[in-house]
Amino acid sequence: MRQPGDQSRSRLRHPLGGLVTRLAVLCIIISASVWGGCTSTDGQATADDVNNKAFTFANGAVLHPALTNVATTLAFTERANAFTLTSSGGMANGSVRFGPCLLTVTNSRVPPEAAYAPGTGPQTGEVLALDPCIFDDTTRALTVTHGSITATSQPALAQVVNATAADLHNRTFLFGTGEMFHAALKNLATSIRFTNNATTFTLSSNNTDGATRTARGNHRFAAGACIVTVTSTDYPVVEGPQNGTEITLQTCQFNSATGFLILSSDGTNKISSL
Repeated sequence: MRQPGDQSRSRLRHPLGGLVTRLAVLCIIISASVWGGCTSTDGQATADDVNNKAFTFANGAVLHPALTNVATTLAFTERANAFTLTSSGGMANGSVRFGPCLLTVTNSRVPPEAAYAPGTGPQTGEVLALDPCIFDDTTRALTVTHGSITATSQPALAQVVNATAADLHNRTFLFGTGEMFHAALKNLATSIRFTNNATTFTLSSNNTDGATRTARGNHRFAAGACIVTVTSTDYPVVEGPQNGTEITLQTCQFNSATGFLILSSDGTNKISSL
């Protein structure tokens, strides 16, 4: 028979027991997060690691059995959402997922005559699972495993591509000459900084009189070009860009390996930042 104090003691024990239970569950969750891979601690390559980079493997067997003893290059583009695989026997392309690297062949951008023939390389619909897929920041090489085969690429080669807002945002690029911005800035060290998700810019240089001059304005992308429009300036007339001036940089490319910006006002005389 329950004594009068039993119910009271039960009510006192219950909250504490619930707290202990909740703490135990929390510990299990934390342990699972740390040891179960909920955080990115496994060293797998990320999109930022490989975007706009090309990795060449001396033996393509790790990528596909038909590429055994065939030098093969794996390139990532479009913020590493896309890949292209090329070798002497053909090419394939498709989409990418990370953690590990999962390459799904679509051949959406490969001319039929350039695609791997059956038996010579990956075909549409195949998924190339590279696990693990590890990028080494020091050597700039990619190490991948497929089945029992592991291989390490040569150091990455940068893919020089049209600049994007992500490439330019909050970055300053210094050039040994500013002639692509204005003829009077030829042979004058000139810098350009992009801000507000690369929608605005600041152009600065030290003119021949030693004074620092600045122009500011808006920036936009158009068909691979960077177009800057000056809205304020303290450059004297004929010494630099003036209000309302629109400068079209027909070449506006970013080298992800070096962090350099390559510009040209005419598309041929390309000038790289320092």
